[in-house]
Amino acid sequence: MTARKSKGGRGFMFVWGVPIVLGALSVFGLLAALLGTGGWHWASWITLTVLLVVIVRYWCFPLKQ
Repeated sequence: MTARKSKGGRGFMFVWGVPIVLGALSVFGLLAALLGTGGWHWASWITLTVLLVVIVRYWCFPLKQ
């Protein structure tokens, strides 16, 4: 299945792909922390750390337009 192009020339996944992935990572990390033990806590730390790294990267070094 391919993404349709809108009038602006940008497809759905181009615009919403990264936010969907970041949202899925945050949900997974939070649920793993709440419901799991052992290795799930490590998975939670890793996924939530990835989110923090992305936030810090774009906050400290914003994209130039």
